[in-house]
Amino acid sequence: MNLFELFLVCLKASALSFGGSAPLPLLHDELGRQRNLLTDADFGVAVAVGRIAPGPNGLLMLPLGYFVAGIPGALVAAAAVYLVSVPVLVLLRIHGWLGRYPVVSAAIKGVQAGAIGLTLSVGYSIFMGTAPTLYHAAITAAAFGLVAFTRVDVLLVLAGAGALGLATLLHGS
Repeated sequence: MNLFELFLVCLKASALSFGGSAPLPLLHDELGRQRNLLTDADFGVAVAVGRIAPGPNGLLMLPLGYFVAGIPGALVAAAAVYLVSVPVLVLLRIHGWLGRYPVVSAAIKGVQAGAIGLTLSVGYSIFMGTAPTLYHAAITAAAFGLVAFTRVDVLLVLAGAGALGLATLLHGS
């Protein structure tokens, strides 16, 4: 994949999803399934790096770009993310006006529900791509429970999960 194609994929993901984990399904499909540029395990590592890195969540595309094309790929991904940000500010202004219409509000709720389903499917693919053991499944379940049902800081959950992963090395499992 050349850098221009990577830029277009990242631009599309940025333009069609509005923050957080929303671009993950599209990126997983484009870079993993369609083009075979990333394995599920590599995708999972890139997402994990993007999550623990400082800055906004949209920057999770940088490690994906890096995995595909090195530092130039990361720079291209960053450019795509920031290029979309400016028009989004205009859309936010319009959304406040259009959001009063029931048809627009209903459509947005439907898209949100679909995005949640797509994000869960990517999470499942990443999980299965890492060849999980029962121990790792327990770490995954505990991390999910802590983040979903408590106010524990996500960075603490990631640090704890990393420590538990390290424990498997030290234990010899």
